[in-house]
Amino acid sequence: MTDLINVACMLVAVSAADIKDILYSTLDKIGKEKIRMEVISEIEMSETCCNEILEQCKNSMGDELDEESFGNLCEALLHFMLTASLLPSERKVSWKGSGLDVVIPSLKMLSKSPEKALVIQIIKRNAELTKIKHAESVQPNNANIWIVSARRLDVNHKNYYIDSTEFPYSRIILDINAFLVGKGHRGLKLLHGQ
Repeated sequence: MTDLINVACMLVAVSAADIKDILYSTLDKIGKEKIRMEVISEIEMSETCCNEILEQCKNSMGDELDEESFGNLCEALLHFMLTASLLPSERKVSWKGSGLDVVIPSLKMLSKSPEKALVIQIIKRNAELTKIKHAESVQPNNANIWIVSARRLDVNHKNYYIDSTEFPYSRIILDINAFLVGKGHRGLKLLHGQ
């Protein structure tokens, strides 16, 4: 009977708090400061760092991960990488009655010049697909709405997910930086005196 209970406990979905603990334990093993220094000195390293962190977290979590667990991992990792890379962002904001997961570079920019702002929505389960409509109600530029999910979604926006070949999740920091630079925001170049 004890073995049956142990197996049942292993199959329970990993909670959001557990995922953050696993992520931050992984970050501590790799070295948060090491990651920051690598990403700040060379933004391209963000892809390698994301892949390494994701792989170690997936190994720690086991094979029984559901989409919501992967979504929680992607959200927590995105928040860490945005901070580590010093890219400007606002997280978990509400504007015009719409909840937004991440706004790049700021809600002020979204309000004044939406063509220079990104809205990133993190979809952890099908019930959250309405978050895309929330983003569309405040960001008139469809190309500036990006979706993060555990698997590919049938949406008319860039969809970053873990095993994607077109928009792999591990490239999201690179793409955010490229977006900012393309819109005239100096992004990480501020650190290099440019």
